[in-house]
Amino acid sequence: MRTMRFELAAACWLLAAGAAFGQQATPPPEPGQNSSLTRPADEGTVDFGFRATAYGDESDRARYQRYRDLRDGVFVDGFRWSKADDRHFWELRANRVGYRDQDYVANYNRFGRLKASFAFSQIPVFFSDVSRTAYATASPGTLTLGSAPILVQGGAATSAIYNTLATPFDLRLTRSITDVRFAYNATANLGLSAWLKNIQKKGEQPWAGTFGFSNAVELPGPVDTRTTDLGVAAEWTGARGSARVGYDGSFFSNNITTLVWDNPLRSTDSPTAGPAHGRESLWPNSDLNTGSISGLLRLGEASQATAFVSLGTLSQNDALIPYTINTALAPPALDRATADASARLTATALTFNSRPAPSIWLNARFRSYDFDNRTPEFHVANTVAYDTSVAAFAEGGTSPYSFTRRSLDLEGSWTPVVHGALRAAYTRETVDQTFRTFDNTTENTLRLSADGTGVHGMTVRAVYEHSERTGSGLDEQSLDDIGEQASLRQFDLSNRKVNRFSTVVLFAPTSSLSFNGTAFVVRDTRPDTGFGLLDNQGDGVAAGADYVPSDKLSLGAVYQFERYSTLQKSRQANPGAQFDDPTRDWTTSGRDHAHTLTASADLLKLWPKTDVRFTYDYVHATSAYVYALTADTTLPPVSQLPELFNTRNRLTADARYTITPHVGAGVVYWFERYEIDDYAFNPSTLNAVALPSFISLQATYRPYTANTVWGRMTVSW
Repeated sequence: MRTMRFELAAACWLLAAGAAFGQQATPPPEPGQNSSLTRPADEGTVDFGFRATAYGDESDRARYQRYRDLRDGVFVDGFRWSKADDRHFWELRANRVGYRDQDYVANYNRFGRLKASFAFSQIPVFFSDVSRTAYATASPGTLTLGSAPILVQGGAATSAIYNTLATPFDLRLTRSITDVRFAYNATANLGLSAWLKNIQKKGEQPWAGTFGFSNAVELPGPVDTRTTDLGVAAEWTGARGSARVGYDGSFFSNNITTLVWDNPLRSTDSPTAGPAHGRESLWPNSDLNTGSISGLLRLGEASQATAFVSLGTLSQNDALIPYTINTALAPPALDRATADASARLTATALTFNSRPAPSIWLNARFRSYDFDNRTPEFHVANTVAYDTSVAAFAEGGTSPYSFTRRSLDLEGSWTPVVHGALRAAYTRETVDQTFRTFDNTTENTLRLSADGTGVHGMTVRAVYEHSERTGSGLDEQSLDDIGEQASLRQFDLSNRKVNRFSTVVLFAPTSSLSFNGTAFVVRDTRPDTGFGLLDNQGDGVAAGADYVPSDKLSLGAVYQFERYSTLQKSRQANPGAQFDDPTRDWTTSGRDHAHTLTASADLLKLWPKTDVRFTYDYVHATSAYVYALTADTTLPPVSQLPELFNTRNRLTADARYTITPHVGAGVVYWFERYEIDDYAFNPSTLNAVALPSFISLQATYRPYTANTVWGRMTVSW
């Protein structure tokens, strides 16, 4: 289900920024960094209490908790402590202590000299609480089915045996992130910085293995990876500019690089019926090292230029697995034992902006990225299909894909009056690439916008964008070589024309009442595509209102509707006469609709010492895929798929009562109802572990109804 939301808050921010195109945005603080020192010299708070959730019958508890941990029990949800004096600032924060979504932050700032921060957080992913599997983990990366395949191959049992052998388990994955940062001002002009981020993923996720279309397997895929990112930099700042030299590295390691699993239908290898086991490579270990130089130069009072250049290398050299695990086949020899994969990366960015007059702002930016693949060709004369047969490989080897992307942006704004601005921008992007159907693609984009602000309480922005992408060096033979239709065009590089229009309107008739609305239209056509994505369209509207008569009452609501449609074309054909038969053509029309309603109410101190907040969210989205045949079709009639839909209602209420200046009590209530109908993952579809030709995890899409209540105390000092 695709739901593309556009937020009114973001649109309002764009309107506010329109009056000052040349202003540099302030970057957000890094994770864990303090962004405000306005607190008292010594301050602390802690929230604690009890939480419980009641679910409706057959509710999908995993989906309700997908990226959070809402277990029942005692919690410490918000510990805060900070201390400041004229020279130093300290801060400690802890949230959801002991739960799977816990996070901790520590900050230190010696003003003008040293900043240090530490942050640790966890993000759980709860896939399913009704998963079942007959596979057992014999060792990391090895999944077995015991003696059951012997019975199935010998005819003593059918694949239904895996329904009785399957045991339930929670399918979970956890991401743990540690982030440490330092910034030290060695002198008034020289600053040094260093950072280290470690991301660890552990657990299991839905994974696919197959021995052919008639023997597909869904597995609890093991995940045990670590990504370590680090960087150091030195920056010199002077009256007319700055210069920075830095190093960044990223190192990925996987403790399970190969997955082996039992074939549910066989216990011995056969050159025709298939192997007893499946095997595939998982994510390989890899290293990325990058050095960069950047600088900023102020050119008088109204202009400045920046430059950035980075050089890097990307490499991985894991051992390669053989073509097949089937011992009944003689596998072709590998061209080499390890991947020996590497690439050289070069990135540049140059900008110049100027305000030659108070009403005129100009900006120019050039960017380039070069991915130079240095991996030697891997020669492949023969390969193994479905672990059952050795066959010639028509392409003869691998194709080390490389590309260079360059983009030029020119933009300017003119503010002839205080309440109005006009803006124009032009972008030209070229991509040179190897081993694709087009050697080169060029896209030209023109953007025009007009702003009107503060006239009779109304602010308006209108934006129009037109872009055209064309390719050159078309090699239709490359498609024919791999058995594709010569008129097939991949969506990311096919010729296309795109027109976009959007508008934002804000109206504030009084200081306490405001209305807002947005609308957009997108039309994307691919006139030269024979097969593939032919058309992509979208449009939407939104309207909202805010009423804030005092600092005690705030009401707001926003409704938005979005609609998207696509048209794709294909041909059902085997090699031979069918391949060129247009009566075997078929199309797919995709239609997505989404309705979203958000409302909120803040009632602050309407009753003594009491704050109450309400929010309500409603989302209803539908998708449909309609298949059509030609008038003279020779294909059998189409059986249309049912429409998909999902609906979510969510109500939250938060009431807090101040007992004393340092002690407060509160109650939080969440109500959430989720409804879904998806023909592919309904419990009625995946009603058993062993289905015809498919061994399932039974990780289905199910609705849920949940009521969560917190009782909490807040103590401050």
